[in-house]
Amino acid sequence: MLKKLAQQLEEKPYILAIIIVVAICIWMGSGSSHASNEQSSSTFEKTAKVQVVKLVAQDIKKTLSFYGKSEPDKLARVSARQAGEVNKIYVQEGQFVEKGALILELDKSDLVAQLGSATALLKQYTAEYEGALSLRDQGLQDRVQTMRSEAVLAQGKARLAGLELQLERTEIRAPFSGIINKRLVQLGDYVAIGDPILELVDLDPLVVRADATQKEITGLQVGQAVHAHVLNDKTYPGKVRYIASVADDSTNTFRIEAAFANPEMKFKAGYSTQLDISLDSAPAMLLSPAYMALDSEGNIGVKVINAENRVEFKNVSLAKSTAEGVWLWGLGETANVITLGQGFVRVGDSVEPVFVEADTIAGE
Repeated sequence: MLKKLAQQLEEKPYILAIIIVVAICIWMGSGSSHASNEQSSSTFEKTAKVQVVKLVAQDIKKTLSFYGKSEPDKLARVSARQAGEVNKIYVQEGQFVEKGALILELDKSDLVAQLGSATALLKQYTAEYEGALSLRDQGLQDRVQTMRSEAVLAQGKARLAGLELQLERTEIRAPFSGIINKRLVQLGDYVAIGDPILELVDLDPLVVRADATQKEITGLQVGQAVHAHVLNDKTYPGKVRYIASVADDSTNTFRIEAAFANPEMKFKAGYSTQLDISLDSAPAMLLSPAYMALDSEGNIGVKVINAENRVEFKNVSLAKSTAEGVWLWGLGETANVITLGQGFVRVGDSVEPVFVEADTIAGE
């Protein structure tokens, strides 16, 4: 058998070459697969290292910020209540006036004469009525005649009161203290009843109106302290004076108003203003924005490790921003925050933490 095999190999030497090549390939394949399995096993068993800092929370007051613009406390368009020609003007645009101050006068025409006539007639009607009462008491005049005299007297009183009111309305007075924002008439203009004459604004207090969301409105109440930041970078204290009870249908937000003292009315309406309202304090941690991440749903948070050294994702909300970093709510009283390598690990991964002092990451 061996002689026959040797004879065949001698006659066909290429068969031996083929057998040798196949054997070598099998040997090399076996060794490569073994090395690959060892490498895969080694890679699987390797645990990622991450830099971690243990942080302790501090109580930080929660601040709600709203944006609006300053507006007058009151704005009125004063209109004529009596027809007539503008006869005198006592104010200029931009002038401050006290409540009740005379602003302008309309021509009184013959109202003074009519008032004198009505006054004289009222005296006559009064005397006639008193005479009718005396005659009635003596039984010389019936009750109907007395009642007629009483009616004439009442008509006389009504006419006199009407003329007095017309005369009074020829003098336009300020309904409240404020600034003449616009004057809409000039000397010689004729105005009818209802025609606008001037625009009066009251800037003390100055009011800032803004809109709060459903979540924000739960922490607000009337009388709450508020601070306004205007263009001059100064802060002014005030109070919340109004909170809407019904949300706006189009924006689903609630209107709020804050009032600020403006005794000299040096601040004007229309300033862009930021309102800051401080709420109850809550534990927050100071971190660099670089340590924040997004989860699969787009929520902002921070990756931390738990007691089993596994990665967790904590949703956070911004308390305030400073030059040192951002203060975040939502991490509890203490947290082991991943500060280096958070981009290479996923939630649920087991990691090897390398703890560093909080001071060593300051300023990063």
